[in-house]
Amino acid sequence: MVAQYLDTAAEQKRLHKVRLDPKLIQQISKVNTSSELAVLISLLTSEHILRRVVVVESPAGGGVAEFSSVEEVPDSLHDHLRDVRMEVTPNDLRTIYVAES
Repeated sequence: MVAQYLDTAAEQKRLHKVRLDPKLIQQISKVNTSSELAVLISLLTSEHILRRVVVVESPAGGGVAEFSSVEEVPDSLHDHLRDVRMEVTPNDLRTIYVAES
């Protein structure tokens, strides 16, 4: 199901814009449990169909930076949406998955 979703996006030339959060992956794939979802995501990332991205979100709403792992996220960064330096907390992080192209 996820492969079909990505194939359709590729046909429509919007594959580079595909950004999936775990809930959307679960809805598309119709898996029932968190463990099934974890296995599916692991498979999709190990096969380089999707890659994991950690997004730092502004309290104002919207992403301000993206990283490939939590370890890369700095303690603080510039929030261009509010034009302030923000301290990054775990509540500011969100994991998404993007299509490998």
